[in-house]
Amino acid sequence: MAAHRLLVLFVLCALAPGVARAHALRLSTGEVTIDGRRVQAVLQFARAELDVLRPEEIPATVQVSSDGAPCVLAGSSVAPVQEDGVAVTARWDCPRSPGRLRMALGFLGRLPEGHLHVALVRSPGATVQRTARASAPVLEVEAQPGAWAGAGRFLRLGAEHIFQGADHIAFLLGVLLLGGSFRQLVGIVTAFTVAHSLTLGLATVGWVVPPPRLVEPLIALSIVAVAVENLLSLRPPLSAERVRVAIAHRWRLTFAFGLVHGFGFAAALRALELPRALLAPSLLTFNVGVELGQLVIVALAWPVLRWLRGVGRVWPAGIRWASAAVAGLGVYWLVDRVVSG
Repeated sequence: MAAHRLLVLFVLCALAPGVARAHALRLSTGEVTIDGRRVQAVLQFARAELDVLRPEEIPATVQVSSDGAPCVLAGSSVAPVQEDGVAVTARWDCPRSPGRLRMALGFLGRLPEGHLHVALVRSPGATVQRTARASAPVLEVEAQPGAWAGAGRFLRLGAEHIFQGADHIAFLLGVLLLGGSFRQLVGIVTAFTVAHSLTLGLATVGWVVPPPRLVEPLIALSIVAVAVENLLSLRPPLSAERVRVAIAHRWRLTFAFGLVHGFGFAAALRALELPRALLAPSLLTFNVGVELGQLVIVALAWPVLRWLRGVGRVWPAGIRWASAAVAGLGVYWLVDRVVSG
């Protein structure tokens, strides 16, 4: 019985940090416009992220400089935005038109841990994106950057989206629980990758954009489906042939639900409302970040699960218990998203 508990504990510990906020990303956005000596920033936050910081206090925490010379805060305002958000608009006057603009975002140190700020900086020459967090709270841009100048930052955003999305991790663990050879695992993960890359691209460019109230429950349903398939494959009396066939055909299931997960990934990217000139580099690097995060999870989980399957009594009873735990989480998310959607 100890082996059963060990496996279930491993699965739950892998998912626990993000259960309450599955598929959520602590994110605020900004749009910074450079117009001669005037710099204007429109910063948008979810009100839930501002429980320890009043919106009116935010502009005073931002230090702006142009080529090393400080800019002066000229005015600010606060207005509500849709979906329980708030927009803070602030304007600074600089001593000269910025050749290099620097913005130190002091408010990041007072927001919840893990908060990420993604900003679009528009100048007469180009538009680029920059990211900041409490550990690196500074945005810096040059007046004439290239379209790819900041795209690499989306690599980290994509990886974080995987690591903070407990529902995506649950799906991957559910897939890995049943086992299979390394070659079969590569095929299964590749099918998932191809599928979500396809819908991530379609949704990000706006060609196919299903509503979140449909996508989010379907992601939860995919977790339930893969866990139930595990349970059906391992039902008594145990049949090695039945398990073998399930693993051989699993790529079809992961491809189908990979399409759904791609729409979920796209929601984070579409929320930034990137200009068309930034879509290609941002989409590419975000997707690469998603893949790297996914590969890290698989590389860590697969050898552990393979070892646990060799521990006495884990196969098949422990796998059934772990699959039931994954299915339970999927049902919880499914109900929560249907009710709140």
